[in-house]
Amino acid sequence: MVDMRDDVVLKQSLYAAERGASTRHGLTIDEAFIRGIRHIGYRSNLHAFAELIDNSIQAYAQRVDLVFGYAKGGSAKKPDRIAVIDDGHGIPAAMMRLAMMWGGTHREDDREGLGRYGYGLPCAAVSIGRRFTVISKLENGPILQTCLDLDELEKGAYRTQTGHILLPEASPAQLPDFIEEHVNRNYPLGWQSGTVILLEKLDRVEWTTALGMRSNLLRHLSVTYHKILELTALYVDDTRVRAVDPLFLTPSADHFALDDDRAIALEPVAITIRNPRTNREGIVELRYAWLPPTFGALDKQRDAVGLNANERFSFLKDYHGLVFSRNGRLIDVHTRLPWTVFINNDRYIRVEIEFSAVLDELFGVTTSKQQVSVSDQIWHALRQAGMHKAIEQLRSKVKEAKLNRPRIIPAELQREPTSRSPMMQAPTGAGRRNSSVSSVAERSPSLLVRNPDGGLRANSSHPLFDGSAGAAACGQALKKLVDMLAGHSSSTGARTDYEYGDLLARWSKSAWPD
Repeated sequence: MVDMRDDVVLKQSLYAAERGASTRHGLTIDEAFIRGIRHIGYRSNLHAFAELIDNSIQAYAQRVDLVFGYAKGGSAKKPDRIAVIDDGHGIPAAMMRLAMMWGGTHREDDREGLGRYGYGLPCAAVSIGRRFTVISKLENGPILQTCLDLDELEKGAYRTQTGHILLPEASPAQLPDFIEEHVNRNYPLGWQSGTVILLEKLDRVEWTTALGMRSNLLRHLSVTYHKILELTALYVDDTRVRAVDPLFLTPSADHFALDDDRAIALEPVAITIRNPRTNREGIVELRYAWLPPTFGALDKQRDAVGLNANERFSFLKDYHGLVFSRNGRLIDVHTRLPWTVFINNDRYIRVEIEFSAVLDELFGVTTSKQQVSVSDQIWHALRQAGMHKAIEQLRSKVKEAKLNRPRIIPAELQREPTSRSPMMQAPTGAGRRNSSVSSVAERSPSLLVRNPDGGLRANSSHPLFDGSAGAAACGQALKKLVDMLAGHSSSTGARTDYEYGDLLARWSKSAWPD
């Protein structure tokens, strides 16, 4: 590992020396380019932060932190600075301002790691804030920094007498207070080497609070880097990112053993494809799994709807379709294939394509590494590898599991037929599970009675209302009623959902007044 880190530092120094002899170290573009590049099209800040993390991982960092800084005397709810800190090999002084330029990388066309274009750092940084600083330290070297401020750029601060844009050379620096405090707390032996990307003047942050930023980053990074987190530890605001495999096949990942339900894998498939653009061969690995129909539910006797959805369910929705991963890092998800479309019922089938960066052109990987545009050659190869048959097999497995799932008869259908309104009858009879609520209902008058005007009201003489049923039975009955209301509201549209929510809120306030 040490030899590899030293080798990278040497390559960076050689690259910087070559560029120093043939360029003027300018951005080679004007201010309008930078204003436009801020709208490069990141789907969210989440993808921009992932670009910065990619660089840290490729620098052999064992730990990467996203740290929030707050203005003195200001709000502690929303940060005004964000730093990405790593303990990688660091950047040589001559390379630092080149690293801030679009296209400035010694990894041009490198297919072994996560990045190869040299656009990630500056694009991601300016998509979040108007000022970014690169702070870096080589092993046994000083801390150096260089900075680009878009406001100062527009004032002409970086213009030379010849009219060229020239970024400042790296200069000695000290870590900002909030970064130094974090480093002192988490690096007992000191910060030996690494890089900090400090983002300031945050005018394009999507979240209004640090809590929202933290929770969204933790969730996104947990899936994006689920194959890498055993090698590089990621932290967001001192909370460690835990891996979540979107196929739920990794025993060490979160939600694998949330309950007794498990993902069932099909045999993985590996195929070799030649890229005609580079005349090189790359490997494509296909992973398949199907999930029991109860996989996303808390109560396994009911569907994963509303309050009955467990922690897995949001991942089933958000990573629903064909998952694409490049060199171990998740890139994109597609729901439309040339021969089929993934619909809501397909949430319980899981398919992943893991491909080598050697095949970037065939998968249409964008420079921001957040989207693929699959070529006909790849779709043909996937079909030849039997993907269409595997997807249908997964669908059959899920369908069969649903058909064999024990049928639960709704409580309202477990009552004896009568000419009176079902709501006015006490539950009776066969097919119902034993519970204290059931036994109370069997020997009790109806829960509802009619007013003289024909309306319904609670029957105050019922044991659940007069106190004779006992606290346990009353509690169970109350929970069941609220669950039924919540489940019904979630399945009947937003307007009904709002009305039920308002009804429950008013009930709660009247039941427990201040």
